[in-house]
Amino acid sequence: FSPKEAREYATQRVFGGANGMYGTGITSMVESGDRWENESEISNVYLNNMGATYGNEKDFGSFKPGIFEAALQNTEAVVQPRQSNTWGALSLDHVYEFMGGISLTVRNVTGSDPDAYFNDLRNRHQARVQDLKSAIGVETRSTLFNPVYMKEQMKEGASAANAMSETIRNTYGWNVMKPKAIDNEIWDQYYEVFVNDKLNVGVKDFFERENPAALQEATAVMMETARKGYWKATPEQLKNIAALHSELVEKYDAGCSGFVCDNAKLRTFIGEQLSPESAKQYQGKVEAARNESLSGDDKGVVLKKDKSVQTNEPVKPENMSSFSLALISFFWLVVIFLLVFFIRKRTRKNKRRK
Repeated sequence: FSPKEAREYATQRVFGGANGMYGTGITSMVESGDRWENESEISNVYLNNMGATYGNEKDFGSFKPGIFEAALQNTEAVVQPRQSNTWGALSLDHVYEFMGGISLTVRNVTGSDPDAYFNDLRNRHQARVQDLKSAIGVETRSTLFNPVYMKEQMKEGASAANAMSETIRNTYGWNVMKPKAIDNEIWDQYYEVFVNDKLNVGVKDFFERENPAALQEATAVMMETARKGYWKATPEQLKNIAALHSELVEKYDAGCSGFVCDNAKLRTFIGEQLSPESAKQYQGKVEAARNESLSGDDKGVVLKKDKSVQTNEPVKPENMSSFSLALISFFWLVVIFLLVFFIRKRTRKNKRRK
C-alpha cells in the first residue's frame, strides 16, 4: 500500500463478511475432512470471507488482502459474549464457526494460539469470564454425560436424536478450530455413552426407534475425528464404532449426511476396521444411497437443519394464529365503530340545520 493508504487502513478495527455475506464459508469445509489436509486452508477461506472492512463510508464493506491479517497481529485472546441459556459452545455450530474460526486464523497468521473466553452475561447480577475449555467441560457433563438429562431429552424423539448428533459434530468442529480445548477424555466418554450405553438409558434402541440416521452421523463423526488424528482412539474402539456404524447402514440404509456419504477417505477408513465381507456390504449400501440421492429418489433419513420456507402464496385463515385473527377482528370492529360514530354525528348536524 502507499503511505497514505497504509495510514487509512491502519485505523480499521471492524471486519465482517465480504460482499454483504454473513457466514464465514468454513463450516461445510471443516466438516468435509477429506477436502483439506492443513488447517491453513481453512484459515485462508476465513480471511477471504471475513476480511472486509467496515470503518468508513468510502470503503464500507470493501476487501483488500492483508488488512485483516495486520489487525490480527499480537492478538492474545478471543472473547465471545454469551447472554442466553438456549445455546452453548457445543450446541450451535455458529460458535465454533465464528469464535473458533478467528482463533484458528490468529494461530495461523501469528503462529501463536490465543486464549479463548466466554464473556458470560447470562446473569446480569453475576457476570463472569469463563475459559472455553471449562465451558465445554461443563456443557458435556451436564448434558450428554448426564443420565437425568439424557432421559428427559429422549422424550423429545427424533429432534432430540438430531440435537445429540449435532453436539458431537460441533465437538469435532472445535477439535479442528482449537485442539487444546477438547481432551481425549471427551471422545472416550462419547464412545462409552453412545456405543457402550454407559448411562444405561437405552441409547441404541432410542436412536433406532426415532432416528437411526442421527446415530450413523454421530458414529461417523467419531471415526473422522480419529482418522484426522484429533482423538487417539484404541483399535478396539475403532472396530466397535465401525461395527455399529455399518450395522446401522445395513439395517436402515445410509442416511446420507455429509459425514456418512460425502467423505470417501472416511468410508475407506471405516471399511478398514471391518471384515472384508462386512466392508463390501457397507460400501455397497453407501454407494446405493449416494446413487439414489443423486437421482432424487433418496428414501433414507437425511439429517437436515430446519429452514423457514418463504412463498408468495396468500396466507390462508387456517394457517393464521388465533392471535392474528383476533387482532384483525378487533381492527375491523374499530373501523365499523368509527364509521357508525361519524355517520350518527353527521346525521345530528343535518337535523340541527333543518
